Amino acid sequence: MVLDPKLREKVKDYISDEYNKGFTLNAIEKVLLDRGYKKQDITPIITEITVGHTDYRLKKGIPLIIISILSILFVLALLFWFAKLGITECDNEQCFFEMANQCKSVTYKIDEAGTVYNFESSKDCVFTKTITKVSDTEPQDIIDLFEGKALTCEYTKESFETKWVTTLLGGLDECNGALKEAFYELTIAQYREELGV
Repeated sequence: MVLDPKLREKVKDYISDEYNKGFTLNAIEKVLLDRGYKKQDITPIITEITVGHTDYRLKKGIPLIIISILSILFVLALLFWFAKLGITECDNEQCFFEMANQCKSVTYKIDEAGTVYNFESSKDCVFTKTITKVSDTEPQDIIDLFEGKALTCEYTKESFETKWVTTLLGGLDECNGALKEAFYELTIAQYREELGV
């Protein structure tokens, strides 16, 4: 026997309401079978409802998935930010020397007449010297030669070379990088100029 459309709609509403209350489909089906409904009448309605609920739950779940992904990205950003907080920023040479000598993550920045030097030491005992900005009063050739260049020097704990910070050329033989090459290039050019070559 096929249910008439009005009765079918009532059964569908009943199944949907009970399902939304948290009853299992098996329990709802059992109640309807006990009330005299036929399995072949109930099964298509249950299938229709579960497909509708699945689509609804899927649509409802998409914002939850997006929120979850954004939350994970936020947590990762916080972890990165807090990891960055592990780096000490010194405001004087002595602070930097002490921290670097212990192979601590530390930075120190100085501005000498418009030329900005950035010094970093890592917990792996690696020193980095970067000229982030060359004074506008310098010739363009010098700006091009040095600006944005860096050198790195490896050392062991308790053996940090302060001359890497206090001088331009001190200890370069222990270092590598484009800034070292630029210093050597300038030194050779000055030597040639003195010789008149």
